[in-house]
Amino acid sequence: MPRFSLITFDCYGTLIDWESGMKNALRNLTKRRNISFDIESLPERYIEIELEIEKEGYRKYKEVLGLGVRRLFEEKGIMLSSEEEKIFADSINTWPPFNETTEVLRKIKEKYKLAILSNIDEDLIKHSIKLIGVEFDGVITAEQVKSYKPSHGHWKRMMDVFKIPKENVLHVAASYVHDIVPAKELGFQAVWINRKDEKLKGSIKPDYEFRDLRPLVNFLEK
Repeated sequence: MPRFSLITFDCYGTLIDWESGMKNALRNLTKRRNISFDIESLPERYIEIELEIEKEGYRKYKEVLGLGVRRLFEEKGIMLSSEEEKIFADSINTWPPFNETTEVLRKIKEKYKLAILSNIDEDLIKHSIKLIGVEFDGVITAEQVKSYKPSHGHWKRMMDVFKIPKENVLHVAASYVHDIVPAKELGFQAVWINRKDEKLKGSIKPDYEFRDLRPLVNFLEK
């Protein structure tokens, strides 16, 4: 195994349980309107909408969240108010870490530098890092690079900041499309955190695959 010195992580879906957080936020919106539909299927469709929005050009992520939930509800024939869009966007500040996140990161940090590469705004990521309870050596956001993964801007900025060979960097992420594919395109080693045991959606393969973050600790100690 290569000698890694820096472990980079996607945040939402990898460290933060974005799906549970999003479902709670969507559930709150439906309660406000006294409407009922299947919440369980909405996050998957939301991600598709969000990817479409991000391809339209850079805008702050809070705007992406508001526009994304607006389009999601429009597909259901419901028009949200600007206040409701803001309520949804602000909810990201409360989305919780996965149960194993903090413990795993604290153990890895004993021997490695840690960084986040996230499609997020500067002010929003601060709330999530506080919930995680671990200090990172670097945080690269979409707001800094003015683009969203799977574009390559996050990795290019990360290499400018840390100035270490890419073979010494390991990227860890749950999103195949947003993270694994671009990381491999750029020549980085990548771990796919495949929490739902999904099938690969393309020909590019991760170097390693785990169901959650816990196996990372033993893996990095080998």
